[in-house]
Amino acid sequence: MTFNITRRALMLGSVGSAATVGLAACSGGQQSEEDRPLRIEAADTTLFQRNFNPYSGTPLQGSSGLIYETLRLSTPMDVRNPEPWLATEFEWNDDGTVLTTTLRDDVTWTDGESFDVEDVVFTFTMLRDVPATNTSALAVVDAVATGSHAVEITFETPTFAQEATVGDLPIVPEHIFSTFQDPSAEQVEHPVGTGPYRLDRFSDQLYTFIRNDEHWMAEQFEVKNLAWPSYTTQTMATALQAGDLDWTSDFIPNIETIFVEHDPEYRGYWYPGNSIVNLTFNLEKELWQDLELRRGISLAIDRQQLADIAMYGYVEVPHPTALPRPTFEEFITEDYRDLEFTVDLDEAEQVLDDAGYERGPDGIRVTPDGTPLSFSLQIPSSYTDWIIATQVLNQQLGQIGIDFIPQGVSFGVWDETLTMGNFDVTISSVVAGHNPWFMYRSMLSSEYAPDEEGAVTANFQRWKDEESDQLLSDYATTEDEVEQQKAVAGLQQIVVEQLPAIPVITGPAWFNYNSRFWTGFPSEDNPYALGQPVITADRTIILQRLTRTENDGGVT
Repeated sequence: MTFNITRRALMLGSVGSAATVGLAACSGGQQSEEDRPLRIEAADTTLFQRNFNPYSGTPLQGSSGLIYETLRLSTPMDVRNPEPWLATEFEWNDDGTVLTTTLRDDVTWTDGESFDVEDVVFTFTMLRDVPATNTSALAVVDAVATGSHAVEITFETPTFAQEATVGDLPIVPEHIFSTFQDPSAEQVEHPVGTGPYRLDRFSDQLYTFIRNDEHWMAEQFEVKNLAWPSYTTQTMATALQAGDLDWTSDFIPNIETIFVEHDPEYRGYWYPGNSIVNLTFNLEKELWQDLELRRGISLAIDRQQLADIAMYGYVEVPHPTALPRPTFEEFITEDYRDLEFTVDLDEAEQVLDDAGYERGPDGIRVTPDGTPLSFSLQIPSSYTDWIIATQVLNQQLGQIGIDFIPQGVSFGVWDETLTMGNFDVTISSVVAGHNPWFMYRSMLSSEYAPDEEGAVTANFQRWKDEESDQLLSDYATTEDEVEQQKAVAGLQQIVVEQLPAIPVITGPAWFNYNSRFWTGFPSEDNPYALGQPVITADRTIILQRLTRTENDGGVT
């Protein structure tokens, strides 16, 4: 899944004047109601850098999916039914190492060139030849055209489980990107895509897209204009409150009061689970390898209190399998369907007593060698919800004689500490991804072993378990859904019984909308996609469904 997710805004401030002026001009009286733009939160920034290269590290929102299209559209809300897009068919060989994709034949680039198999061949061989573009780490061996509309892509290892990732990659024009010395570094200011939108205007505080009327599905995109104004996380909330934005993906405290109550007929939000925030222990340290210690801690955590205080009650408590709900509800095995975390301080005390962690004179428990169970728990000081969560955690665990003392640090310090394993306990999150395999792989796979410098990019607790690896492999080497579900069930059992990490908070897909002018956004009653405008596939799926709201068109 392609993400560009901004961080949370807690503090309200004033809206940047230039962005406001630019947006007003874009949506002002010179445009008809039909052409009124959909106003989308783009990024946490005051100034845009003009770059629409989807394979650079910092492409502007909308580059992937809306300008550069993908082969398929896959949303985690409907894992088993991806929508054909530039590709009409996907067909794997028996072992999942060769994918034959059939392309549609009615597609052109916005400069008039025809889209063809060479564009797909180029894109996938670029991933192989320019590793910096291969951010999904697909093991591409080769890509060759096997017909006028067919491309055969070969992978080094079985890639069934990453089918959605393959389909989610933006396809770029061979006749342009082949001229770049480094496709991962080229600054693309005038993008040429096949997508349903093209760049219209650009300034460093506002850029706009206009519908590509030559697109093969143009008639299904009723929204003709998209506006992407710049806001910081401090100014975005004020803009949302004022009705200056239609679609955002940031955390807003007291959302009902600050946002919804100003226009309850049209304003809303929906925060389905899309990640899990885990209490993360460094399992390379002998202390934390003690399951009874981890179990005692888990028993003392009141996750409902965490959800109510740290997350304003926006999300439900995490499921013991760590599968976020409702996103992956269907994958929770029947044995665990009704399982919930329970808070039992008496049992927690008993578990820790039995495991040899006695209380010291100050009430803090100590290890058998006398070391107090008192630890600094570092979190980024800008992650206000995590700071609140750790404060609550410390209060809860203090009841059983364990200190997890919150310590706010810069994001860089926290990230380095996390990736290098220089911690006892911290908090980290795991994104759901396209299917449960992605999430469990990030949590449990030993393929994320430390590199030569000792860093890891996932599995931050450094869980190493042959059974986990085998189950992940079992899933990845078959496209049989029954066999895949068996593997997922086994992984759930490991997470529930062995607590490699302890889920404490459900991480939501933040999504706020104002349907006064455009309607059809997903909701709890119609969960056809995740609502965040920063997700490539879901964004495109949603734009297909939006229609003009039938109202007086008045200003809120």
